[in-house]
Amino acid sequence: MWKKLGEHIRNYWVIYLTLSGVYLAGAVFGALGVKALGGTEASQLGNFLDTLLKNQPVDLNPIFLGQLARDVFIVMTGIWILGLTIIGAPLIYLIVFTRGFILGFTISFIIGFKGMLGLGLIVITVLLPALLGIPLLLLGAGLATIFSFLLLRGKARGESLRREFLYYTVAAAFVCLGAVFVGVTQGYLSVLGVRVFGL
Repeated sequence: MWKKLGEHIRNYWVIYLTLSGVYLAGAVFGALGVKALGGTEASQLGNFLDTLLKNQPVDLNPIFLGQLARDVFIVMTGIWILGLTIIGAPLIYLIVFTRGFILGFTISFIIGFKGMLGLGLIVITVLLPALLGIPLLLLGAGLATIFSFLLLRGKARGESLRREFLYYTVAAAFVCLGAVFVGVTQGYLSVLGVRVFGL
């Protein structure tokens, strides 16, 4: 499986490189967005963050974990659906950029607002899950973009893409399951992070 994955990425490296660049650009713009906040906006967001941390579950709440799993599932399913359309590729890139923006903004704001404790919280609850979450997001987006291009080419040539659709759907399902697992793991780590750092 790993061999096929590596071959797939090598064959479509331009698409994955582009997606990675878009994600990185989103993260950079997200970090810069924190600096663009005015004093009032920063204070309001700081108060919201404090409220969020205070309401963070202190134990492993199944409802909380279920919400995280649902949110990740919706994003990954949305990417899969966009891959089934010829015009879906630009929206897929927009989702990737937005996810990068959220990551960059979150990291920059929490570290700026909470200092070293915020850095520790970010490492445990954001960066560790991101080691798997980001590649899965990019892989799902890459699969969707590739299939969208295949649809465009197949329509022009009048080709049937039943086999490609089956492969795409099965691969997307595995990626989605992996992303949901990472999302739930992030929930566990967020509870751990709040406990460890007492935020």
